[in-house]
Amino acid sequence: MQLFNTHNSLPGRRGDFLTWRIIQFLFWLVGVLLLILLFYKPGLGTRLFWNGLIPLAPALLVLCTGVWRNICPLGTTSLLPDRLGISRGLKIPVRAQPVLHLAGLILLFVIIPLRHVLFNHDGIATGLLLMGLATLAFTSGILFERKSAWCSGLCPVHPVEKLYGSNVAFTLTNAHCADCVKCSVPCPDSSPVTKPFLLHRPAVTKATEFLLAGAFPGYIWGWFHTPEYTGDDGWQHLETVYGLPLAGAACSFVFYLLLTRMFPHQQNRVIRLFAAAAVSCYYWYRLPLLFGFNQDEPQHLLIDLSPLLPGWSIRVFTVLTTAFFTWWILIRRRERSSWSFRPKSAKKNGLIPVK
Repeated sequence: MQLFNTHNSLPGRRGDFLTWRIIQFLFWLVGVLLLILLFYKPGLGTRLFWNGLIPLAPALLVLCTGVWRNICPLGTTSLLPDRLGISRGLKIPVRAQPVLHLAGLILLFVIIPLRHVLFNHDGIATGLLLMGLATLAFTSGILFERKSAWCSGLCPVHPVEKLYGSNVAFTLTNAHCADCVKCSVPCPDSSPVTKPFLLHRPAVTKATEFLLAGAFPGYIWGWFHTPEYTGDDGWQHLETVYGLPLAGAACSFVFYLLLTRMFPHQQNRVIRLFAAAAVSCYYWYRLPLLFGFNQDEPQHLLIDLSPLLPGWSIRVFTVLTTAFFTWWILIRRRERSSWSFRPKSAKKNGLIPVK
């Protein structure tokens, strides 16, 4: 049985495809090792996962979404049944895809606040969460066709990919698909991502847009203003843990609705404005925590640089970070580029145009 098809469907990219297969395996192995750490060295595991890996993700999604789509360990796990030849390959109807997007976004909104109660300081709980997501990804791969159910459907990160990944730096080889079976229409990987959401879209897609684009900046702001709880005490404060992010989301959502009503022909620009606000807000509050400039929450520390740098330096860095993401998402000239190249169609010879 050939587990990995190293034939790349675009001319001159066979070596790239094999290289990406090796990289995928290495990152999948890193994911397994991190999972082991969460159970056997939970303190180190939580620090590496929540304070090392997760803070890199927003910037990676903004700059080169295709890299994350190629190396995500959960994505690789979801595609294992297809590569092992044990997937049933059921086709998901096009009308059901937006429902999966909305379900994935709701799952994200449910998980994030629980970090303040459980996941930030409990490595075993974080490990069980990742095992649950991996099981869901693998099961979806057994039942459904390739990326349709998980990578382009139920994955909680996928809506954020669509929001942040509208102006990527470059297009990459699609390291998961040697051929295209049109498992997701439109394909988020190989369609030019000039708009995070379709112009002619069903009500479920509109709901996802409003929840993500409109509510996400306020949700992030509310999350960073939520107290941290340890032990059983946190479960008695779920109204605060969920209430503050939801209150921030509601304020952001109202502002989003006002702007879309005031500028009905600039909706895509408004979405990009809120995408820039969301990622900028995240790093505005996250960077001081990561590098020791906020000693009140040591559980968010990655490396303490406060003895080496003056206090004002981190604020300068966050201002520059905000300026960069605003320029990149909102001002930088937009190219009609996709996250990855589309491979040959499995049903007809020849290339499906990317643009």
